[in-house]
Amino acid sequence: MLPLLPPRPDLSLLAILGYAFFAFVLGLALTPGFVSFLRRNKLGKQLRVETVDGREASVFRKYHEKKFGTPTMGGVLIWGSIVLTIAFSRLMSYLGILETSLLQRGQVYIPLFMLLSLGILGAVDDYLNIVGANEEQWNRLLPKVRKWFIGVICLAAVALAAAYWFGSLESLLTIPFAGRPNSGVIGLGILLGFLFIALLFLGFSGALMDDVLRRFVMREGKKRGLGVLPKITSLLLLSFVAAGWFYFKNGYDGIIIPFWGEIPLGWWYIPFAMLVIIGTANAVNVTDGLDGLAGGLLVIAFSAFGVLAFMGDLSILAAFCAVAAGAIAAFLWHNVPPALFFMGDTGSLPLGGALAVIALMTDQVILLPLIGFVFVIEMLSVIIQLTSKKLRGGKKVFRAAPIHHHFEALEWGESKVTMRLWIVGGFCAMLGVILGVYGW
Repeated sequence: MLPLLPPRPDLSLLAILGYAFFAFVLGLALTPGFVSFLRRNKLGKQLRVETVDGREASVFRKYHEKKFGTPTMGGVLIWGSIVLTIAFSRLMSYLGILETSLLQRGQVYIPLFMLLSLGILGAVDDYLNIVGANEEQWNRLLPKVRKWFIGVICLAAVALAAAYWFGSLESLLTIPFAGRPNSGVIGLGILLGFLFIALLFLGFSGALMDDVLRRFVMREGKKRGLGVLPKITSLLLLSFVAAGWFYFKNGYDGIIIPFWGEIPLGWWYIPFAMLVIIGTANAVNVTDGLDGLAGGLLVIAFSAFGVLAFMGDLSILAAFCAVAAGAIAAFLWHNVPPALFFMGDTGSLPLGGALAVIALMTDQVILLPLIGFVFVIEMLSVIIQLTSKKLRGGKKVFRAAPIHHHFEALEWGESKVTMRLWIVGGFCAMLGVILGVYGW
């Protein structure tokens, strides 16, 4: 059997629903000011001009051209509401008003880490996508990016130095190298490497540094945003941290199949968990293409995993799922057609990553493709379309990909596509919950 998470105080169902309602109300209350901030700073959606294989996105432009300039980066409102709700619970617990807070190491730290880290990554991608469309604005931003980049490297070096000095980094790094007396040298090597990179960049001239950042950070051509290499590297690094935490700290090394039992994976659990996290984050990101589509499906998915977590005696994690569902519902209130604003990569990447981590924590990861069935078919439609174009001389399987644009091209209408996919997502999530409860 997989090891249980550290025991934590139970929360009642009423308390869980209360936290969800608080996150929902908080999100609604913050929306007007947040949307005003987005409009004031001209943080609007840039029109998609290319498909993923570099061709003209004719179907997308036909049905979505009017959305150009609509405020984006709404994901900040979602995970901001989640974080504020957790902070509120911690404050109430500290003051003695509430007995238990949601900020619990065993059940909340990892999904919260994934939510915030991928949220920052998505925000950088969205912002560079907006700024990159304006060459003059991007040139003004470059010096600030240079200083920020050097500052982050130096800060990482200082953090590593502090962690190594107090022994926490050394003890963490010795876990996979148990029995080797010099394993702490690894931590010192990482520290020196960060310091060397920081000094190297500090030695560059401003113009040279700007040119390096322009090539490394930004995608060139019509498609703007964060470069492919830094984005993939960040996803791999963050997913490895989460997978390593599951394997080394919590002892996870297998998956459970309903009506079958546990399948041990050993150290293969790490690449498996990384694949689940990266795949889910990107699948949700691909699905976020119609007003309300990804938001509604995420409410369904987080609610389903909240039920499974509660049934598995992980009430704090269930509350986190409920808070996430409430915060997304508040965003969805203004994201249904016609959308007031979009979540962008700032929302889709972190919410997908957090959903994957929760599936791993509840030992229900095998049910993730069922509960998130629409996310799966959306991602598969892109893979099938690209493969077909490559192997069949440009011939397409769908009129457009992801598949929600194919349905749009069939003249279903945006609202009908969204609601029908919500129905499919809700039905599959219900099946997933039934299997999760009775399939062991």
